[in-house]
Amino acid sequence: MYPAESIWIFIALAFVFAIAPFLTERAFVFTLWSQTGEGQNPLWFYPLRAVLSYAVIGAGCWLLGTQAGNLPYLLAGVLLLGLALYAPGAVVTPSVPVKHVSTRLLEVLIGYFIVGAIGFAIEANYANPSVKNWEFYAIAACLYVVLAYPGFVWRHLMKHPGRHKTA
Repeated sequence: MYPAESIWIFIALAFVFAIAPFLTERAFVFTLWSQTGEGQNPLWFYPLRAVLSYAVIGAGCWLLGTQAGNLPYLLAGVLLLGLALYAPGAVVTPSVPVKHVSTRLLEVLIGYFIVGAIGFAIEANYANPSVKNWEFYAIAACLYVVLAYPGFVWRHLMKHPGRHKTA
């Protein structure tokens, strides 16, 4: 795959990660709080579960973003991210019928960091990574929000007769 094709694959991946929290009720991240419908657990359980999940996501992003030139580290990063994104859906989704807006926005924020790590991995695969200042990250965040906007409109601004209410 050449760099010209990989940028379009990256944009498509960013679009999917940005819009997915709004198009599905499946949980992609653990929240710091108890969601409506979850079982009763001690108060400390939810923040601990979320922080551990965020640590696994951070480790996966770090492995993808900095160690992408080494295949075992690349595969370990993909595995960590896959498990960290699969586990909340398997644990939380069966008991929570509708996600809250704050959960969706948290999922978009986590998705931004995951897509950024994948972008750094692609860049490290083709060339030496270039230095990026705060302007790059500000523009990337704005573009990511623009990619998420159609999903936000679909979920929260359009009327869907016959569907259940959103939280």
